[in-house]
Amino acid sequence: MASEISTSSVEAQALNALVEMLKSATTPDALQAQAILLRRLALQGDVTGSRVPAPLNITEIGGYLNLLESLQQPEIRAQTLTGILGVAGPNPPIGWFAPTPPLSIAPVANDRPDGPFQPAIPLQFWVRSDFAPALGGALAALHDRGCMVPFVSSMGVLPAASVGGSAPSDDLPALGRALSLVPAVALRDESADPILLARPAGSADAFRVMARVISPGSIAVSPANWDVLRCDSTTCSTVTVTNASYVELEPWLAGAGFYRASPPPEPTSLASVSWAHFTNVSGLVAGVTKLGDELALLYTSADLAASGFATRLHWVWDGATFAAS
Repeated sequence: MASEISTSSVEAQALNALVEMLKSATTPDALQAQAILLRRLALQGDVTGSRVPAPLNITEIGGYLNLLESLQQPEIRAQTLTGILGVAGPNPPIGWFAPTPPLSIAPVANDRPDGPFQPAIPLQFWVRSDFAPALGGALAALHDRGCMVPFVSSMGVLPAASVGGSAPSDDLPALGRALSLVPAVALRDESADPILLARPAGSADAFRVMARVISPGSIAVSPANWDVLRCDSTTCSTVTVTNASYVELEPWLAGAGFYRASPPPEPTSLASVSWAHFTNVSGLVAGVTKLGDELALLYTSADLAASGFATRLHWVWDGATFAAS
């Protein structure tokens, strides 16, 4: 008994010494240890008692592990095993700092040409950080030709799991892979709109997205005659514009990886805005690329676990969308 008391006293003294050291810590390593301890205390699994009885045998334990595997929860399954065995948790265990994702959703300064549509144009739009340099180069080339191209896009905020219990049907905006032209800058007034849907005058070609030369740039653009779509709240019609300088927008955006749907949608009124939507699927391999791997490039594992994507991380790109494999 004396030996047990002595051992307990030594352990208490060591613990008190550790606590005092952490309380007076000033070095970065010690401050990080403080934060880790606080997070571990906040995230301990036994703060709230279990609502199910303790497993009676290895078969019942196996049932819990199989359930976690079927729910696509490998991290919690690994943590359950470490709790049973009493060994160090997986890397990174709960309470440690998650690694910083290699990419981000980066802001890009937007074009805001003068006109009644200017208040509707955001000051910046958002795109995946590794796509931003190529897109910036395409926009610089359009600026050299006297064009301005206003975009709108999502900031890449993950949907919360509590909102309907699911993620949106389109995953690409959260991946920083979707952009849209501001719909208000087109289809209304071909003499003032910075963006138009046009084709060579008299042709039966599909209408293409064009940027109007607002003022002469450092690279001259030859004028031509065009058939241009003009829309109102119910219909669209074609008008002819002569001696106008337009630059086809889609080849420049394609060089940065952004494309419209094929075949491209054509508006039937001002309410039709799908014509303005571009997506970037470069690097997505059908049957191979997983949604979780793409999301992990931008978000931490804790963010993903708390999002509406948590149950879809194993979904695989099928060439058009991410789907359950």
